[in-house]
Amino acid sequence: MNELLALFNQIRRLDIITPQGQAGILAKESNFVFNYYQSAPVNAAVSLVMPIRQQSYYSGDLMGVFSMNRPEGYLRYLIEERLKRLGAPSDMFLLYLAGSHQIGRLSYALEGKVATKDQGETLHTLLHSPSKVLFEHLLDKYALTSGISGVQPKTLVPLSAGLPASHSTLPLETVIVKAEGADFPCVARNEYLCLSVAKEAGFHVPDFWLSDDGLLLILSRFDRKSDGTPLGFEDMAVLTGRNTARKYEGSYEMIAKAVTIFTGEHSQIELQRLFERVAISCKLKDGDAHLKNIGLLYEHALAPRYLAPIYDVVCT
Repeated sequence: MNELLALFNQIRRLDIITPQGQAGILAKESNFVFNYYQSAPVNAAVSLVMPIRQQSYYSGDLMGVFSMNRPEGYLRYLIEERLKRLGAPSDMFLLYLAGSHQIGRLSYALEGKVATKDQGETLHTLLHSPSKVLFEHLLDKYALTSGISGVQPKTLVPLSAGLPASHSTLPLETVIVKAEGADFPCVARNEYLCLSVAKEAGFHVPDFWLSDDGLLLILSRFDRKSDGTPLGFEDMAVLTGRNTARKYEGSYEMIAKAVTIFTGEHSQIELQRLFERVAISCKLKDGDAHLKNIGLLYEHALAPRYLAPIYDVVCT
């Protein structure tokens, strides 16, 4: 904790790391500046909209792919409450806290430093413990290091090594835990039922479980390969040049154009999947299928891109 206090809002440079190698340095000057290393591997681009080049990337606001997982809603409130005696946390400090604990393939570290891993929980504990007390414990332990967006109370939770979940198609290292709140009554059961309908209809969905008392929804990470390697993920806000505040702008036609551009020779298949994704949202009366709830997955920026499984689908 003393290290966090010393680093609070003092971080000006962060190493950006991909599974393919170190990509570059993100710096906070008068603007945000990102530079690729000359030694960056050709497949280590940090974003589909930020190809490797010698020229710097400048932005007054944090670039979309870096701000994509910026905590929102209850999680942001909780982080700010934990740190309020120090002041409002900067974007660079929040990225440092997230480290490798966020959706997608990017990791953030101080130059020459390596992030440590928490021991984690067991899936049995998450499913069978009293949810209110458990979620408070999870937030207290993991909220500061969870790089995940969305207004619903949620956090990323590491699982204990060697304890894969039954009925899971992937070896689980971390899971997403979502909870109900005063502003979100029955939302865990709501999303569980919507995901169940989508799965029964043949859609790709992450593995998911509902706690015994129905108050917690636990989801596997769709941004991980079968061997645990992180996959790249970018939502449609990033790919269409919009920040989180503009996630309700645009249209599904605009999303379709982005899918066509970024999926290339696979666009016909992915456009069909996009149509089906919009159709089931209409059928389920999901009024929250905005730009951040549809995205593309890829192994690296030069690899094929495809629509992510359905996520964050609820009857509103």
